[in-house]
Amino acid sequence: MTPTKKLSISIVVVIVLIAFLSFFTVNEGEDAMVLRLGKIVSSTVLGPGLHAKIPLIDSVKIFDMRVQELATPRSNPLTVVTKEQTYLLVEYFAKWRINDIPKFYTSTGGSVAWAETLLEQRLNDIVRAEYGRRTSEEAISMGRSTMMAAILEQANNVGKDQGISVIDVRIQQITLPKEIIDSVFKRMATERKQFAEAKRAEGIEKSEEIKALADQKVTVIKAEAIKQAAIIRAQGDQEAAEVYAKTYSGNPQFYAFYRSLEAYQKSFNHKSDIILIKPEGQFFNYFHNSSANGAAVKR
Repeated sequence: MTPTKKLSISIVVVIVLIAFLSFFTVNEGEDAMVLRLGKIVSSTVLGPGLHAKIPLIDSVKIFDMRVQELATPRSNPLTVVTKEQTYLLVEYFAKWRINDIPKFYTSTGGSVAWAETLLEQRLNDIVRAEYGRRTSEEAISMGRSTMMAAILEQANNVGKDQGISVIDVRIQQITLPKEIIDSVFKRMATERKQFAEAKRAEGIEKSEEIKALADQKVTVIKAEAIKQAAIIRAQGDQEAAEVYAKTYSGNPQFYAFYRSLEAYQKSFNHKSDIILIKPEGQFFNYFHNSSANGAAVKR
């Protein structure tokens, strides 16, 4: 190979190498920033596509602009203390993304792992503080949405220093430490038992009130029935007396005869009835005086 050909090949290789070192590609979902001698020379962020740089002087940092997820490890959940001094084990996850590349590079050196470490430390402090302001019931049920909104707002504020934006923070799971689960369950059982006993006593009290009211109503109904019966009986007796009075005033001798016959019938109602008395007096008047009997009958 002649020296001319060798020189030509060397020139081509150099040109190819310079071209290779002068251009770079940014993929979809990524942004890039050019560093000159390790320093930021421009705040311009380069999006997806083909870009140029100065070989051997400029270096390129590629950043993943997609949403990242940070989650507490299941083997090491976060321990928090509530307002009533109850210990809880909290597992959460956060979604975040880079929104300011120069600031992100300055604060973290462009390391996603270091950025997540810093974000996790700050989120842990925020979550502990928010749980410490609330009782267990408020943090788990009633005030949960308010608490999560407060955590997200504070997380965004601390993320601004790192050039990141926290999109969402969610609690995955809340559990009690093993050493206090038994005591909590016992306390819950005691509270449920007290509640059941209170409800049972309230039911008995209501039952007694209903029974007393029913007895009172029965007494009133019976008294009213006795009253009505007495009124009706009195009215009947009055009507009967009026009938007797009319009968007696119309024919006193017949009325006397009729009443005597009723007395005879009641006295000798059975064949075995025996009465030992003197056959004297008005009771046997119609047995001795047949003429009076006949006269009474005729009338």
